[in-house]
Amino acid sequence: MTKPALLVLAFSVLGLAACSSTPSCLESQPYMNAKAFPPLKSPAGLDVPEPDPSMRVPEVASGPVGTFDDVPADRDAEDPAARCLVTPPAMAAR
Repeated sequence: MTKPALLVLAFSVLGLAACSSTPSCLESQPYMNAKAFPPLKSPAGLDVPEPDPSMRVPEVASGPVGTFDDVPADRDAEDPAARCLVTPPAMAAR
């Protein structure tokens, strides 16, 4: 086999392998196992400033979310990545 033919074959195999894998959003992600740390304690003689409430990370009842529970109506239900939360959902204005 010639070198160009081997390159075409290698890229074809890699391309097909990439298409057949499970979407990454359906796999367990490292952030899903993150643990919260306790508040910092200051050394003797120093005061800890009050935390800024605007920087608070809200609790999520069902844990970290990377997928929709059901396939959204505007997506192809046959696509394995259709449940992936690729872009944030539309937010309601107050």
